[in-house]
Amino acid sequence: MLRCIHNTNGVMGLTLSQVGLFLATGILLTVVVSLVFSSEWQRTAELESQASSFSNLLYDIENSFFDRTGEFRFSQEDYSYNVRVSTGYLVISAEGAWENNLIVTKKLLTSPWPRTLAQNWTSGQDLHAYLNLTFGHWGTENDSISLENITTLCRELNNSTSFFAFYPLEIQIDKPVYIEKVTIFYDQTRRYDLVLIYQVT
Repeated sequence: MLRCIHNTNGVMGLTLSQVGLFLATGILLTVVVSLVFSSEWQRTAELESQASSFSNLLYDIENSFFDRTGEFRFSQEDYSYNVRVSTGYLVISAEGAWENNLIVTKKLLTSPWPRTLAQNWTSGQDLHAYLNLTFGHWGTENDSISLENITTLCRELNNSTSFFAFYPLEIQIDKPVYIEKVTIFYDQTRRYDLVLIYQVT
């Protein structure tokens, strides 16, 4: 032990400084990595919260006892993100801190019918006008369409479901999304409920 005390080569001092440097580097890396992962975790939690809120509003509107229109606004964050919706899923994606993609996918409890302004009708009011123009009846309680007409409309819905499965509707997050429940009456007293999703300019 006395030999180590009288050793003037400084081996022990060099080893202690290296250990100190390793410890400091390790602590610094741990802090940086934890901050980055905390930021990604928070971002993912925010996206999941928005997806759940959207899905819940959609479900509430579908289960209304009457025709109803709700408005949903995606929050403005300090990072950019994309929102796409199909008849079965809502997908929100954002860029992560490591140039990776953060993707939140929410299976919808309701099967909505996404509509775009490029189509021949968008809102419930547009749909009733379209039915009147196409079939000569508004599809309302006092002016119902026929069973054959509702079959044609359902066929259009099925085609739309397949289309949006491959090409989901891109939501512009700076504009409100309208979720509308509309009832189509057919065969005089029978009814068919639809939930529409659309945006207006």
